[in-house]
Amino acid sequence: MSCLRVLPALLLLAAFGPGCVMTNVTAEELLRDAVVGLNDEVRWNRIDLAAQRVTPIYMRRFRASHQDWHRELQIADAEVVHVEMGEDRGRAKARVTFRWYDMRTMLISETTLEQRWRRTVRGFVLDSEEVTEGNARLMRIPEDVREEIETAEQAAREAAGENDDDDDEEA
Repeated sequence: MSCLRVLPALLLLAAFGPGCVMTNVTAEELLRDAVVGLNDEVRWNRIDLAAQRVTPIYMRRFRASHQDWHRELQIADAEVVHVEMGEDRGRAKARVTFRWYDMRTMLISETTLEQRWRRTVRGFVLDSEEVTEGNARLMRIPEDVREEIETAEQAAREAAGENDDDDDEEA
């Protein structure tokens, strides 16, 4: 008889429990999921999915800097080394190390990127990437599109009311 009383409560917990758990996800967990998700997606050549985690202003540069990945370069490994939430919890930084092969020479190289993330209503999105150590070729942008990208980014920043001083804020 007592099992029959407990059964409805267990059914309610099974039905609504997962929703309650999902609302208690911390900002740090959201950030970590975004960082790991994007870097796994680019490692496995899912640039279409990774691009959904990138700010519109950075989108052209992101696509251009990753266009050689899986053509001329083969990613062997990606390791999220460090993730740090900013004091305002609206910005963050991540350090990610990629090990990759140059397909022409079959030599392995290593590149460490500092990624800057921004919190939006849809979660954390990638705002910029910069090589901090290793071979910079991983993030090479072809000369023929570099000027176009810089002009488009500047126009987008001006339209959004941003300036270059925002880039100097610590996350």
